[in-house]
Amino acid sequence: MMVASAAPNSLGDVVRLARGQLVVLFLLSVTSNILMLTGSIFMLQVYDLVIPSRSPETLVALTALVVVLFGFYACIEWIRARMAGRIGGLLHDRLSQRLFPLTMRMKINQSHLRLSNPVQDLDQVRLFVSGPGAISLLDVPWVPIYLALAFYLHPWLGTMALAGGVVMTLLLVLNELNSHRPAMATTAAAAERAALSRDADNNAESIFAMGMQDAVTHRWARAAEQLVRTQTRSFDRVAFYSSITKGFRYLLQSAVLALGAYLVIQNQATGGIMIAASILTSRALAPIEQVVAHWRNFVSARQAGVRVNRMLQAAARVERPTRLPIKRQTLSVENLATGIDADHAPVARGVTFTLNAGDGLGIIGPSGAGKSSVARALVGVWPVLSGAIRLDGSELAHYDPLELGAAIGYLPQAVELLDGTIAENIGRFDERHDTEAILAAASAAGVHELIASLPNGYETHLGAHGSNLSAGQRQRIGLARALYGNPFLIVLDEPNSNLDMEGDEALTIAILNARKGGAIVVIVAHRPSAIAAVDKLMFMRDGRQVAFGNKGEVLEQVALPPAQARHA
Repeated sequence: MMVASAAPNSLGDVVRLARGQLVVLFLLSVTSNILMLTGSIFMLQVYDLVIPSRSPETLVALTALVVVLFGFYACIEWIRARMAGRIGGLLHDRLSQRLFPLTMRMKINQSHLRLSNPVQDLDQVRLFVSGPGAISLLDVPWVPIYLALAFYLHPWLGTMALAGGVVMTLLLVLNELNSHRPAMATTAAAAERAALSRDADNNAESIFAMGMQDAVTHRWARAAEQLVRTQTRSFDRVAFYSSITKGFRYLLQSAVLALGAYLVIQNQATGGIMIAASILTSRALAPIEQVVAHWRNFVSARQAGVRVNRMLQAAARVERPTRLPIKRQTLSVENLATGIDADHAPVARGVTFTLNAGDGLGIIGPSGAGKSSVARALVGVWPVLSGAIRLDGSELAHYDPLELGAAIGYLPQAVELLDGTIAENIGRFDERHDTEAILAAASAAGVHELIASLPNGYETHLGAHGSNLSAGQRQRIGLARALYGNPFLIVLDEPNSNLDMEGDEALTIAILNARKGGAIVVIVAHRPSAIAAVDKLMFMRDGRQVAFGNKGEVLEQVALPPAQARHA
């Protein structure tokens, strides 16, 4: 594989990287199409040379030559198919690792995944490029050459072949005009069914516990029925034009034979010319027939390619010659507005505060106040729609994302553990597998003894989403992951929602120790015990910051009654 000097930002960039392979593939296509003339030339020689001369020796020599040439043709076709597969593999190698993180980021906004999945789109493009559909496109430029040879044999034969080519081209155009909309509808219906399947998988326990399976199944069945309808409509269109094209090509081949026979009767052509013209016409129109047959795949791959390019261009990484060090001193938020993306209204706005190393901030307020939205923005999960978030005076976007991520610890409201061992999850799947850092994080989170009590200890394998553990165990291991590597900014969203008294005490100790170590800790809290170890509070209501300051002052300012404080 070729080594790129810079990461490709589009499918076109990968095509330029593969220009050497494409040149070889083009030359192979030239050789293949030249060899396809073997049949026409052979029949011309048999009818015009062998039969009149009645020479078995000549027939044997021509047959042996044809065997060699078609054997060579088979090798060329095999190599050409392998080359197409390697070019498809190059697309995957160059782009898959750029698109997979986009898929993970799109998970934050489920509505985007209903429209497309970048990795699946890339697979669709790769499979088309690697298959016979793309190769058939390379044969299309040879159509006029075959037609020119038919004209060379006789103008009338060439004219009939050209007329047939025009008709088949019109069928191809009609196929394109009538296939575009059904193909898009099929893509949308497939994405809708996949989204419902994901929803059912993620909420299987609740669905069965509350007797929702019939309702969810009916909803999924409607989406599946819509997908089948759109697929059937698309298949019907393709089958219609493919059948007409194939039937017309067979008819045209017979018509050329009939016209050739008439010219032979009129002494304007020979039997060899008649047969050779029929074979040439069939070969000239075969690429068009193949394109029509694979047109649905071509349209789907083209639409997927457009989506892949759009995603790559939107996520093109800006190269920064200067890499800013994270000094671990201050976190400042200036008039922050944040939400899912720029197409949606901000969920939280007007947030302003400054924290220094060792500070602890609790964000409190009623449900729907925007607390979790601020937490997501602080760790870079949600975008800054206006205002700024700065670490040591520089905006988050100015730092290298991987270095910034290593300096951040995050425990989301819904704890998400990956399928792997406990040690791998705590260590953030770092390939270096720093055992000391993993043990230190587990101890800091007060979960070391719990892990040690498991049959396989730190090598206990978790199922998908950490399903082998209880909710409280997942939350405590998630806390250990957030503390791994002594991050500077630790953001915990309702970190004690599933904890018992012992877990609450361990959480408080972990927060205090992190602050003593110079970390800034931000906690989204609904239970009062979660803010026991912080010194500052921010109160939010209706997506806006209402108060910020020392904990006692803010509690007095918002005058929370006991009943409301329990939900703060």
